[in-house]
Amino acid sequence: MASLTSLISRFAIAKQIPIFSKLSWLELRKVARKSVIFEYKKGDIIRRQGDPPDNFYCLVSGRVQSYALAPNGKKQDLEFLHRGMHFGIISIMTGENHSLNYEAINDAIILQIPKDEFHAILRSVPQLGIELSHSLSQRIRQNLTRTKSPVESTIISIYSPVKGSGSSTYAINLAFGLERETRKKVIFVSINPQGKHSVASGTGIGEASPQWKKAPVNLNSIASNSEFIKQNISKGELKIDLLSVVFDMESSPLIAQFVSSLANDYHYIVVDLPNEMDDVVLRTLTQSDLVQLIIWDREEDLRMTRQVIHDLKGILKDNFRSDKLQVILSGMQNKDYSSFEEINEKIEYYISTKLPPLMRFELNVAMVSEAMTVIVSEPHSEYSKTVTRIARRIGRVLVGLVLGGGAALGVAHVGVIRVLERENIPIDVVVGSSMGALLGSFWVTGQKAADLETTARQFERKKDLIKLVDFPLSPAGLVRGHAIRRWLRSHLGDKTFYDTFIPFKVVAYDLLRREEIVIDSGSLVEAVRRSISIPGVIPPIQEDGKMIIDGGVLNPLPTNVLRNLGIHKIIAVNVLQSPDHVSKGHDLELKRVQEEQKIPFLKSPLKYIGIRLGRLFSPNIADIIVRTLQASEYVIAEKSVQEADVLIHPDLVGINWFELYRVDDLINAGQEATEKALPKIKALITR
Repeated sequence: MASLTSLISRFAIAKQIPIFSKLSWLELRKVARKSVIFEYKKGDIIRRQGDPPDNFYCLVSGRVQSYALAPNGKKQDLEFLHRGMHFGIISIMTGENHSLNYEAINDAIILQIPKDEFHAILRSVPQLGIELSHSLSQRIRQNLTRTKSPVESTIISIYSPVKGSGSSTYAINLAFGLERETRKKVIFVSINPQGKHSVASGTGIGEASPQWKKAPVNLNSIASNSEFIKQNISKGELKIDLLSVVFDMESSPLIAQFVSSLANDYHYIVVDLPNEMDDVVLRTLTQSDLVQLIIWDREEDLRMTRQVIHDLKGILKDNFRSDKLQVILSGMQNKDYSSFEEINEKIEYYISTKLPPLMRFELNVAMVSEAMTVIVSEPHSEYSKTVTRIARRIGRVLVGLVLGGGAALGVAHVGVIRVLERENIPIDVVVGSSMGALLGSFWVTGQKAADLETTARQFERKKDLIKLVDFPLSPAGLVRGHAIRRWLRSHLGDKTFYDTFIPFKVVAYDLLRREEIVIDSGSLVEAVRRSISIPGVIPPIQEDGKMIIDGGVLNPLPTNVLRNLGIHKIIAVNVLQSPDHVSKGHDLELKRVQEEQKIPFLKSPLKYIGIRLGRLFSPNIADIIVRTLQASEYVIAEKSVQEADVLIHPDLVGINWFELYRVDDLINAGQEATEKALPKIKALITR
């Protein structure tokens, strides 16, 4: 905290604050004489909950958040204060301690008037008391109606230490994606050094990066005046607003004031920064709510990225949060030279995601305005899907899909996915348990519904199930599991969670500690193998003092995993049979057995013998274990359903847990159930 009394005219500042705007020149002079101007750095606590009343505070520039701390340490009753707003009035009027914490979320300049001096001003300036009364009445009405007037804003800075990484292309696509997915106010801001900004002479058609046609404004001339900023914003022609500015070395102290001023009017401020690192760029990064670094997989580029991360950590210190700095691997280069794990080691951080290559033939949507022209990729390209998913994550409108467990019944997921693909339903995160983990892993690594169906048909004949059996048999299950691992590797190879097109999480269960395990890193084959270890059928994985079995035992429908990620739009697929479905299936089974008993030996001797031999081994221990587990799993899944927004529950009456060969029945049931749920699904994603 630093006093700026000698640097800034207190009178001029007081005149700009709405609560003082109707005061006369003499009254403003009284306020200015008694006030002190302080600067707070990002992350500074201005006042703490429980502190005694001390000052009347007016926010001159920057942003402040107020909140109470719950007993568990989490913030609650969160509100945002922007330029011109005041706080602390209730405490100094009632004499009670502050009921909230006030924290600077940008570098902030605050006008403060000590309590006793403020009371003296109120006695001599009745007009101020009237203005405060109106302000308090408005705040009370907002609390009663649960409306909050200040915009909850997010400043997002996009930076790449190297040219040609596609950072500007990504930034403009992100801005459009945020507006489209959240339907909130978005501004795209281009910041460049003086003399480095170029204005396009032609139409710019064919260019993936923004082509500015309007000359930029000097940051120094507008930063301290919000009206000047508004006058230079291009509005109306596109669904996002546009602003292009240039800076010099004197601009650095103005960055916090500039970006926080925009935060008064926009939900999302997407800042496209130049490649050259300097004090202005670094200051912008530190004043942002989210920083995204677009990088290339080259030694020198990775070294520069590591340095940027190191600098940000050094400046922000305790205020540094890893979830507010994301490293994104550019899709502009032709090939990858290092694995994600190797890149993580080189930058001493971790890759958040990778952008797919942006193909020129995909650039077919022209965005044209007087200020700028840009060609963006068509909506169904992999590049657009990835950027949209990032925008949905930032906008907190992610759609999650839960694929539940159920052994062979999980083949119904193929029918579900078929409909989701056909209807272009956006899925941002997939969580799978047991068979849901298996089919989910194939889908998120690029297999389409048609590919999944082909895979399922590998076991369309009963005799093909022998592919999954390996000898000698294990005392812990019907099979040893090695053949299953080989089969998984034939589909997934050496892919890891970094190779998924959609973020993916696998649920397993530690039998010894009775704990749920959520796997989201490492080998996909090993993750799926753990999640499908059905007790009595496939042996558990024993490692690090854990005995890992089928995730469906504890959590057959892991909606909680998505809720814990902050996802509030959840589609859950429960393939487990309800007690009513099981009862109906049992009746069908009895009828089938009765019909088989009528078959005479002479008509079909092999079938006659096979039926009677089958009775000797039915029920077997594996069948008893799995049926028992699925009975309890259904009860657990019913509770998990309460956290889902849309439930898809296929009618699988008469299909047993081991009947992988009933491919058509399973897929069709999944498809029919999803088609019935489509109206609810479409309403959910547009909510």
